[in-house]
Order: sequence, then C-alpha cells, then structure tokens
Amino acid sequence: MRVAVLFPGALGDLCLLAPALASLEACGARLELSVQRSVAPLASMLLPTVTLGPPIDGAAMATLFGGAVAPAIRAWLGGADRIVAWLARSAQAAEIEKRCALLGVSAELHAVPRTDGDRHVGTLYAEALGLAELPPPLRASAPASSRPLPWRTTMAPRLVVHPGAGAVTKQWPGEGFLDVARMWVATGGEVAVLLGPAESAATPWWRATGLPLAVDLALVDAAALVASAPHWIGNDAGMSHVAGALGRQGVVLFGPTRPERWMPCGGALIPVRFADRSIAMVTPEVLAALRIDDPRHSA
Repeated sequence: MRVAVLFPGALGDLCLLAPALASLEACGARLELSVQRSVAPLASMLLPTVTLGPPIDGAAMATLFGGAVAPAIRAWLGGADRIVAWLARSAQAAEIEKRCALLGVSAELHAVPRTDGDRHVGTLYAEALGLAELPPPLRASAPASSRPLPWRTTMAPRLVVHPGAGAVTKQWPGEGFLDVARMWVATGGEVAVLLGPAESAATPWWRATGLPLAVDLALVDAAALVASAPHWIGNDAGMSHVAGALGRQGVVLFGPTRPERWMPCGGALIPVRFADRSIAMVTPEVLAALRIDDPRHSA
C-alpha cells in the first residue's frame, strides 16, 4: 500500500510522529512523506527508508489549497492508496478533502496535537494511523557533520547544553543552565552550548561566559553535535526530541507543558519540572539526573 502523508508540524512534532510512521512502514506500507523543507533533512535521518514527497510548504503543494492543482501534486496524490493529512485545523481542510475526492482518493484529516492532556502525543499519532499499539521508540543513526565539532578532547565526558525553546515560558533561565554547565566542567567534563536563531538575543550573554558555543548550525550539523555527546540538557523543544531519538542521556526541562504529554521518545532523558520553582530548587534535581556528583559522569 502506498501511503502519502502530509505533515506540516515542526521539528519536535516530526520526532513524535516518526515512531508511528516507522511502525506503519514495518507493517508493509510504502510511505511518501511531505514535510516542511526545513525539517526534511531530519526526516531522512529519522526515517531513512521513507521517500520524501513534494515539500508541504513548497509552491507545488500550495496549489492544493487553491487554484488549479499542479500536475505533480495531482499525480502524487492520485497514485496513493491512502492519504493521511495533519491539516484538520487549517482553513483549507474542507477544500483539500474535496480536491482529493475529485482525484479518486479520500484524505484522512487530523490535527497536529497542540493542547495538553494525559495521553502522550505519540499515542495519538499511532491511533491516527490505525496502529493498535504504541510504537517502540525510534533510534536514529547519527548524521555526519559538515563542520568541525567543538570538542577539544575525545577523553572528557561530553554534555550538550541547549537553553532555547520557541516560547519564553518554556525556557528555564539561562543562569540555571550556566550553573549546570560550570559544574560539569568543574568535575572533569566538557561542554558545548547549542544556540539557534531563536536564541540570538542571548548569544552575547553566552559568549561572555567563555564556554564553547555552537551557533546557528544547520539542522543536520546540530543533530551531529548532539550525537557526538552522550549527555544532553535542554528545554521542552525540538532539539530535545532529536536528542531523545538519538538515544542521548540527560535532562529535559518542562515549564508549562506536561512531560506525560510531550516527553521525547526514546533515549534515557529524565523530565524535570521548573514551573513556579526557583533555580535553586530545580538545579539539584538536574545535577542528580546528570549524575554530576560523579567526576566520570557515568551513565
């Protein structure tokens, strides 16, 4: 069965969907996945045997939402045995359903989960795809980096620190991350601070700390950096989901969101809540989860 999957979700959303897609593929489905161009390299890393279809944010796919449908999209969807689209909350959802029907196929429309709840989002994705069981965690292979990694030695235990998140409310204060990073270094480890475009305002502050920074890396290079260090600390954000898929150990910090709902799949990541708690209250939990009292940072 050829299954066309249209998914507009961001980095973390894709990581949460990927185990269900891998399970569907293991059941014999031939998947073709349409995602945002920015996350396409990650999709290939997570699901190396899945074919990438036309990008969901590309010009050809835009014709699905209005005007004459591009021949490439007409052929792509028309040749599918099943279409699963996470577009149910878009204004054009009804139009997509109608256009697919004209092509002789029906579209199963779902919404990318955005609300909180008691059930893990990975379970919701599995149910949407018709899977009877929660898929096992996906273990992605480490990508190769196109640029030198910041590590000075191969001997010291490595920790990647990612203090960013898309929403300010989801960010544990930078001072907390800095305390953890300095403690890690003091006990013999090596640290790299990963900063993306969303953290640009905080980059000068981090530069003043003297810690090695990895700034504005391409997605594949950022994933390679994460894979090069066994240990991770970050907020509930897309790169923490990448760390989980890569099997990293460490901590994910949760503010207003619930770990029961949004915890990254796979790995040995431990959730720590920081909402309505001071840095002094949260830091000991983070240090304990990282086993930072052990100078070898053993797993």
